[in-house]
Amino acid sequence: MTTDSRVPQFNFGVSVDISTNTWVIYDENDTPTTKPVTVTVDNTQIIYTLRPNTESLIFVDPSIKHGPTNDLSYGISPNNQVLTVVDSDADSGDIDLYLVVATSSDPTKHYTSPDPQIKNRPTE
Repeated sequence: MTTDSRVPQFNFGVSVDISTNTWVIYDENDTPTTKPVTVTVDNTQIIYTLRPNTESLIFVDPSIKHGPTNDLSYGISPNNQVLTVVDSDADSGDIDLYLVVATSSDPTKHYTSPDPQIKNRPTE
């Protein structure tokens, strides 16, 4: 999945300690955040990048629950370090998007994030 500079983008860094399942999501100012992403423009891109780590973590398919799940599409970079979510913003509602990682040595064992919620607020 490629990024398009003509649509809004939210960029986040992701740090994970799998020994305690502790997740920290950093906003574009490199500040830890727990705020949901509010989407008001069609095809907004929400980009999560794993920070350098010693566990050799990789993104695997995220878990999407509740809300208009058909609003979201996603892609994972070839090196599995970047997850790009595209929100069509077709419907109003809150979507529970859970980031999921695994170690490259055992991609079948998954570690799931708390919910970085996406709020769809289409404009009229």
